Amino acid sequence: MDWDSVKEDIYYRGRKLEQEARKANDPEKWTCYADLKTQKGSYTLGVHGYMNAANIYQAKGEMQHAVASLEAGLTAAMKADNRDLAVILTYRLAQIFENEKNWDAGIHAYERLGRFCAEKNAHFQAADAFEHAAELMALAGRDVSGYDAPISHWQKNIQHWENHGHDHDAVWSRNHIDLYKKLFRVNE
Repeated sequence: MDWDSVKEDIYYRGRKLEQEARKANDPEKWTCYADLKTQKGSYTLGVHGYMNAANIYQAKGEMQHAVASLEAGLTAAMKADNRDLAVILTYRLAQIFENEKNWDAGIHAYERLGRFCAEKNAHFQAADAFEHAAELMALAGRDVSGYDAPISHWQKNIQHWENHGHDHDAVWSRNHIDLYKKLFRVNE
């Protein structure tokens, strides 16, 4: 293919970068592709590029670069209002932080996701993210007995399901609050 014949078109410039990145399995080329896609508003394809870069960096043991790529992807996912991709990227980030025992970074990542999901009224995902933050706090040896962010969002999840006539989901969330309190020894 003669990519130069269409080099003025940003779409084809992206396609050329993608082909080069695939062929070379080069994280820097994937990052260039991701940056271009993100700048033009193709956030999902940007996330794809950042995740590929992160995978390669992680395989090479270059964790700082992997984290930077995942964080760039997370920013793109949030710009796209894509909760599902934001969840995947956050959990990948937090896994790296947990393996490195970088508790504060992992907690921050989960809480950022929790706030993002809460803004979208996705209270199940928000509560889950905040619960993951609580888990890292506990693993770090911190007292989480006063950490009620997950409870607040489980309660909002209850309200959501009750308002939509899904009582069984509301009951599940209500029971889950009790289990959370038991597991994390949360004060009443």
